[in-house]
Amino acid sequence: MSNHISHEKRRIFSWILYDFANTMFSMNVVTMYFPLWITSTLGKEDIWVSMANSISMALVALTIPAMGVLSDRSRRRTPYLFGLTATNLFFTALIGVIGLSGLPLQAKLVMGIVAFIAANWAYQGALPFYNSLLPQVTQPHRYGKVSGLGVSLGYVGAILGLLLVMPFNEGQLLNWDIPFIPGWGREATFLPTSLFFALFSIPTFVVLWERKSRISTPKVSLRKAYSQLWETLRDSQKYPGILRFLVAKYFYEDGIQTAIIFMAVYAEKVMGFPDSVKIPFFIVATMGATIGSYLGGFIVDKRGAKNTLQLVLIGWVLALVILVIIQNRYAFWILGCLIGALMGCVWTSARPLLIQLSPPDCLGRFFGLYALSGKVAAISGPIIWGLVVKFLSPYGDQVRYKAAVGALGIMILTGWLIIRKVPDISYSIHYQTDNRS
Repeated sequence: MSNHISHEKRRIFSWILYDFANTMFSMNVVTMYFPLWITSTLGKEDIWVSMANSISMALVALTIPAMGVLSDRSRRRTPYLFGLTATNLFFTALIGVIGLSGLPLQAKLVMGIVAFIAANWAYQGALPFYNSLLPQVTQPHRYGKVSGLGVSLGYVGAILGLLLVMPFNEGQLLNWDIPFIPGWGREATFLPTSLFFALFSIPTFVVLWERKSRISTPKVSLRKAYSQLWETLRDSQKYPGILRFLVAKYFYEDGIQTAIIFMAVYAEKVMGFPDSVKIPFFIVATMGATIGSYLGGFIVDKRGAKNTLQLVLIGWVLALVILVIIQNRYAFWILGCLIGALMGCVWTSARPLLIQLSPPDCLGRFFGLYALSGKVAAISGPIIWGLVVKFLSPYGDQVRYKAAVGALGIMILTGWLIIRKVPDISYSIHYQTDNRS
């Protein structure tokens, strides 16, 4: 019995360690340095960042759900997770090589955006395969807790990633000079981010690597996989709440993903934060996310995934309304911590909700649709942000960026209205769990 518990703990730790590793890319590249490299270092408009994110998400929407079908057929998730992770590591490092090269500015812009599109496609594409491994590492009555632990440790990884990479940008770590690292600017942050992501993700593949199934399964072509994807979309109506949940996720993730992408730009353009202040700000906000996601897991197991998600989305709407109103820097720090906590709770509650709504043998396909919903949202969200900021540019940064935040709040509110009618089946799962014990 003790060996079984020890084995389960080892698998859980190996699973959540991938969250720890991949958030280094999310924080350092998606949120922090790539948008600032484009908008500030290269002096281009937000719409360039918007288009890069939207194109990468469109590629995810077109490719990853079909790959989910293939993974269901092969009964293996880790080979897909490994291949996509390796692709991300290569192209993340390539952004740094391009940025530090002597290429003309326009060439850096185009090549850097192409490399980011590939890196972000691979990062986002890996997530559904990672998420669908959750049932293999723990029991259903602990999904919320383990999911929360993963998200929580992920934000610890984001903080550590910021600290580890910060000297390569500024030559300092929180105003302490670092020997032998003079600071090469934002371009120098991408290569170390890739290396640290690789290092901390190794245990996931060593411990959780799936052996090839002895049960023979018919081979499925990519064309057949797409056909089955559309069948899955139609069949989702057989399982109450899945389609409505995915539509709701489209709207609320539209707002949340866009906020993640442009928060550093907002902090610089509206609040006037330099990099030396933005990094401590994001560390504090991420600490809020760490605590929020951890506590969110317990709330999910206690109150249900749907109820938790509804409450969190309302918190998001209120937080964005306050963000539009305030101008005080101290209030911005407090609000950043609150938004961080809400962000962690969203991911903590969404994954268990889909698992509760889905049949166990279709998790790969439905997590593929889960990715499709979120990634289609992430196509339109950055474009909406970029267009609002561009068209309102005559009114100054204060007006155009606050208006863009207001648009995000409307998206999240729409998602909350839709998700209210998703059936709450979490209590029946708890009831079955209690009977087993």
